[in-house]
Amino acid sequence: MNTTGLSALDPLVIEAIRSLGAPGEPDVFAEVACLFLAEAPSQLSALHAAIADGRVESVSQIAHRLRGSALDIGALRMAPVCAAIEYAARAGSLEDAVSRADHLDREFVATRDALRQAIA
Repeated sequence: MNTTGLSALDPLVIEAIRSLGAPGEPDVFAEVACLFLAEAPSQLSALHAAIADGRVESVSQIAHRLRGSALDIGALRMAPVCAAIEYAARAGSLEDAVSRADHLDREFVATRDALRQAIA
């Protein structure tokens, strides 16, 4: 899963979300991005805790939710990392989960920075 060189956000998703708003109304994408930025850190913490505790089903569920949220906002590099964690956990394996979760943390930072720039 090499995400090097891939932009953190999909501009087509950003524009599609923005097009949902009416002229003169608040930026819909900014609202969605702020919600993601508010919720993702606690989900990442919960993911790390579930991995540390060896709770495979929780890891799968949390990674699934994070993947959905990442896809919703067009987080191109976060979503596949979430998927890898989710699918491994569904198969009953937490092997490499810590390193994948650390990779996910780095991708979240890149996504967070790109979102902040997109809504500035």
